[in-house]
Amino acid sequence: MQTSKHLEDVTGAILTSQILRFLIAVAELGLMFVVLTLILIASPFAAFVAALAVSFAGVVATITGRGLPRLRGRIKGMSAFAVAGIFALIAWQAHEADQREIRWAELRQADPDAYLAELAPIDLERWLEELSELRPERYAEEVARREAQREAEAAEGARRAEVEAAERREADARAAAAAQRLIAGSDDLDEHRAVFARVAVELVENGTCTEAEFVENGGWVRSTTFEARQVYFMYCGGSAVANRLYLDTATGDVFRGTDEPESPASGIDLSAQDAERLAQCTDQKASEAYVMIQADVRRALVAPSTAEFPSRYGAGTGHAGDCLYQVNGHFDAQNGFGAMLRGTFTGTIRYFPERGSWQTQTLSVN
Repeated sequence: MQTSKHLEDVTGAILTSQILRFLIAVAELGLMFVVLTLILIASPFAAFVAALAVSFAGVVATITGRGLPRLRGRIKGMSAFAVAGIFALIAWQAHEADQREIRWAELRQADPDAYLAELAPIDLERWLEELSELRPERYAEEVARREAQREAEAAEGARRAEVEAAERREADARAAAAAQRLIAGSDDLDEHRAVFARVAVELVENGTCTEAEFVENGGWVRSTTFEARQVYFMYCGGSAVANRLYLDTATGDVFRGTDEPESPASGIDLSAQDAERLAQCTDQKASEAYVMIQADVRRALVAPSTAEFPSRYGAGTGHAGDCLYQVNGHFDAQNGFGAMLRGTFTGTIRYFPERGSWQTQTLSVN
């Protein structure tokens, strides 16, 4: 027990001694820094010489482990070398600054132009102040030159801003023209131009539709499926009814919906409306139905622009009732290899007298 206690006492004493030695070393370095600072205030060159001497002593102590009484030991010598070396650099810079100021003061009296020439690249603001005192005419010219330079820079900035604004306007005009090209043949275009263009551009940019599909379809077509709302549609991804994309112009919502018509609003005299509507749906419109359905037939072809239709529709074309027309016909068009082939089609298309528009209901192309 006594041996263990004795070891603990010895260990504690050694640790305490090391801590004290460390604190003393830190204090000595701090004192050295304070002394060098005071010497620096009095004379930068003297501070440089003193710091250089301490740094040299620190090198000796680091290498040999010996040195001045307060610089013995490699660790203490290395610390003194580092601190004194940094201080020596600071002191030398301060000394050079003092020497430069002395030389400048002499040069200012002997040769003001040389003084100003040497000062300009080092301290521009001080040079401008000295110029105003030593060479007032040059100072006035410099002030005018700077003012002209500021004005030129401001004018250049304004010119660049105007060029950028013109480029933006040109880009906006091109974008607007491209958007108008997409919706050029839309129903009720003047009424819904803005929402038609915005949604069309968004659908093309996000890849839902292509520019070619918009151009081929002519834009947005008024839907009779949603009679109580201003809803328009176009075909994206195909020419079938399932490929219709609907746009509600009141809300801006785009959706794929049913082709079944909504229930008409109550309180409307349907019999009078139907009688007037059916009176405009005669067998004589069969030829018009034949022409109107051709656009949807073209959409189903590989090379729609090569399609040629005879002037007369096929047998079985006619009014099927309720403004719905059955259309049969054939066409000649190129296939994927460029060969002209004959195809046939059959479908139904409805006429809407109240709007003067047509809408394909069913279509089969072979």
